[in-house]
Amino acid sequence: MDASSLPGLSPLQRRKRAAILGGAKTVFLRQSFALAKMDDVAAAAGVGKQTVYRHFKSKEALFVGLVTLMCAQVGELLAAPQDAQSDGSPEVELRALGSLLAQILIAPDVLRLYRAIVAEAERLPELGQVFYENGAKVVRAFAANILRKRFDESTAALRAATFINLVLGDAYLELSIGYAVPEVEKRFALQIDEAVAAALR
Repeated sequence: MDASSLPGLSPLQRRKRAAILGGAKTVFLRQSFALAKMDDVAAAAGVGKQTVYRHFKSKEALFVGLVTLMCAQVGELLAAPQDAQSDGSPEVELRALGSLLAQILIAPDVLRLYRAIVAEAERLPELGQVFYENGAKVVRAFAANILRKRFDESTAALRAATFINLVLGDAYLELSIGYAVPEVEKRFALQIDEAVAAALR
């Protein structure tokens, strides 16, 4: 669900909320959360600072709102029907999921969001919880849903976690700390091969 489309908001309020979240994305992911100022968010959104505070009581609340929105957008991309034909086998579906997940998570803004979450999660425990519930947990659920075609529910859940960890692997760790990964697509392709094999063994 679009985080700007909350029940009870008028169309104008929804537009302003969406603009604020867009401004927050621009500012937080370019300047870092610690350096960002609400004045900058308001300017980027094209609204007054008091309008920002009417929608989000603090900079921390705004960041949580942005994380919630971006996690929902990732979930929508993963849930969207894929163009590639599938024979319905878990192997084909897992490979498609792994490829799409890697493609999404290495996008520059998504990497910046992940770095910002890691940097602030200890100080803002709610942030880590929101990211886990709306991001990591949702991604694992997609994998588990595929794996339930072959395994019972508990086994599918366990193997889904293994699958996601192996898909991301060292390549994602290196990217998340700013390390230049040569031949990144080949690295992820190899990791996805290993992830599929491990999940279905």
